Amino acid sequence: MITHLNIKGLAIIENLEIDFSSGFNVITGETGAGKSILILALHFLTGSKVSSDVVRSGGETASVAGEFLVRSNHPSVAALRELGIEVELEGTDAIILIRRQLSSKGRSQAWINDVAVSSLSLKEIGMGLIDIFAQHENQRLMNPQEHIRYLDQFSSSPKELREVHTQYHSCEAIITEMDAIINRVASSQRDRDYLTYRLEELKKFHPTIKDYQTIGALCESADKVSAEREILSEAVAYLETGDSNSVSSLLWALSKTLGKLGEPNEKIRARAESVAAELEDLHFTLTQRLAAFDVDESSLEEASGRQFGYQELFRKHNVKTVDELVEAFHSLEEGLGALESAKEKITDGINRLIVAVAELEKASKKLTDVRKKTAAILKKKVETEIHELSMVGARFDFEWVKIDRNITELSLSGVDSKLHVAYEKIANTLKCMGPSGAEKVHFLLSSNPGEPTLPLVKSASGGELSRIMLAIKKTLAADAETCVLVFDEIDTGISGSVADVVGRKMRELAAHFQVICISHLPQVAVYADTHCLVRKQGKKNRTETEIIRLSIEDSAKEIARLLSGRDVSPSSLAHAKNLMAQART
Repeated sequence: MITHLNIKGLAIIENLEIDFSSGFNVITGETGAGKSILILALHFLTGSKVSSDVVRSGGETASVAGEFLVRSNHPSVAALRELGIEVELEGTDAIILIRRQLSSKGRSQAWINDVAVSSLSLKEIGMGLIDIFAQHENQRLMNPQEHIRYLDQFSSSPKELREVHTQYHSCEAIITEMDAIINRVASSQRDRDYLTYRLEELKKFHPTIKDYQTIGALCESADKVSAEREILSEAVAYLETGDSNSVSSLLWALSKTLGKLGEPNEKIRARAESVAAELEDLHFTLTQRLAAFDVDESSLEEASGRQFGYQELFRKHNVKTVDELVEAFHSLEEGLGALESAKEKITDGINRLIVAVAELEKASKKLTDVRKKTAAILKKKVETEIHELSMVGARFDFEWVKIDRNITELSLSGVDSKLHVAYEKIANTLKCMGPSGAEKVHFLLSSNPGEPTLPLVKSASGGELSRIMLAIKKTLAADAETCVLVFDEIDTGISGSVADVVGRKMRELAAHFQVICISHLPQVAVYADTHCLVRKQGKKNRTETEIIRLSIEDSAKEIARLLSGRDVSPSSLAHAKNLMAQART
């Protein structure tokens, strides 16, 4: 149950605090007093998104805080512990404190037991604590797409629905995989000749990272060798101006001539002879170095040619490095290889799909069987409830509608005709199944004996819809883990004795759950264990909403006002007290 609620800065609420009791809590008040803001606050507290427009004018933040008391073995306690949030125990009960804040700029924050949590975690916890039935639920009841959800909610075997969901998505995954293969093949097939030519060109050239590095090093080395050889050749040329006129020959001739001068000039002759010998040695050394620079011209030419070939391939394949070129080579090999193995993959996919669809059919049949058994039970329970809600003789039933949907079409041209036929059979089966089974369910109603059952949208009045929803809600709540049931003006469109029955049904629910009901009917309010009044007040030129927990005497006066209007007469007060007394017998 929710024991305490505090609202600050939300819409026309400045600061509001309310203590709820276990059992049946009824909240009444004038239209526009702010009752709907309480519903908004509970939605916000349990994780729903709200606009920053709800922050009170002139304020920076709005906040809502609630204190819940649940059984220590309630699923929400285990869920909080999984999130690493400690839960304080009070005897056999656990205390859960939730606080949420919204800034005027739209940023929200949430805490559970003073630990910050995400909006998703808050919503998961909140769904297990409060079930809010607002007026828009009647719209959902009028939407046939929602009816299957109500039926599955009542089912005691949700595992069948989970199994269908799992098997359906297995089939979808296989079809998606096959579709991707077929599209890839179709795209590759269109360019097959071109891609084959590109691949053959690469195979013939056979690019590798090692080869590219080797020829690069060779060409770079050859450039250096060529430059050095040219310099050495030029140096040797200086020493070789002709056999008879080389520098060393001239120096040897000079030495011989100087030898004719005799002993006094021997030193000059020796110097000429020494220089001539040194030049001959230098010439020998240079020619030896030059001989060592001999290069295999054919190898160098081949390396240069491959280097040019690499650059051409870079350009053709729009890559910049040899790594990318090698990757393109492998991709072409894999792509064209995939064309060869595509038929095998498609065949394998269809065979796997045949098995998956068979599993889906089996799971869907089990789910259908469970739903039909559940529908028979739900029909009886809802009819019992609506009969007690003054719809005597009314009949509630179900219309079962087979699913017929579109599925992904696969282009299987070129595939073995037997597989083509197999897929068409699979497709026809899948058209009749979805992630939620093989059928839709529409609620039918006959309000009066002898009349045919018709879809709710055609046969139910507003008051009847409210009663049917209460009947469904009461039936679904039987085994629910939810702690708090909140009803926002579920009594719309009803009055008199029917309203009295609705009040009694609410009190019956309150024997198993805490019930909070916003109502405008005195016949409902008389059944309250706790009666609260919402009213607006003008303070400092601003409108504020406040909520008051009424004493038994004040509750009688409020019920009398609901019965007679603004003025509470002695007779209306006596009538109110009489109704309250009858409600407690």
